[in-house]
Amino acid sequence: MIPRNDIDRHSAGAVPPEQISIETTRLSLTPLKPGDLDALMAVFSDHNSARMTHAIPHPLPREDAEKLLADMCAAKLTYWAIRLEDEQMVGLISLTRQACGKGPGLHSFGPNLSVFIAPAFQGRGYALEAVDALLRWVKKRKVHRVIHAAHFADNEASGNLLVNADFLYTGRRTMETSLAREGEHLALHMIRIL
Repeated sequence: MIPRNDIDRHSAGAVPPEQISIETTRLSLTPLKPGDLDALMAVFSDHNSARMTHAIPHPLPREDAEKLLADMCAAKLTYWAIRLEDEQMVGLISLTRQACGKGPGLHSFGPNLSVFIAPAFQGRGYALEAVDALLRWVKKRKVHRVIHAAHFADNEASGNLLVNADFLYTGRRTMETSLAREGEHLALHMIRIL
């Protein structure tokens, strides 16, 4: 971990992306690393967790997880491990330009926020703490003005989390697929202005 004043110098290019650490009271958001494979698999080990994603199958084969982790590690300042004080990874948060929804113009809102906490660590407020920390970091550096998020309509916990993180429903509703469930399911879209 690097001191906060070094984190702030990142915007001037003084700190390489792989050394950035965004700190909260209980958590650190740090770039993923190859040693996070087992922890990444634990985040998505539960069928209910995987079915709330678009691209994570259930079960998640180790070979697929290895490729997923390699792709995430290569995308600098996009995917962040959510870690406890002892460096244990308990979740994942991301800001991506990947499509969330169907049709043109989906990213006029800005990047897409996703956050997942391993089942054993859910219900402790870690997701909200991580979202707040990442979006404060983004706002301070004026990286984005608007953040997009979406959740499946049957994922009430994600809806509540996003509302508590000051996201607003846009009224946009799309039918989405998930590798961990069959058919299309309703997704509700939200934004937060920074």
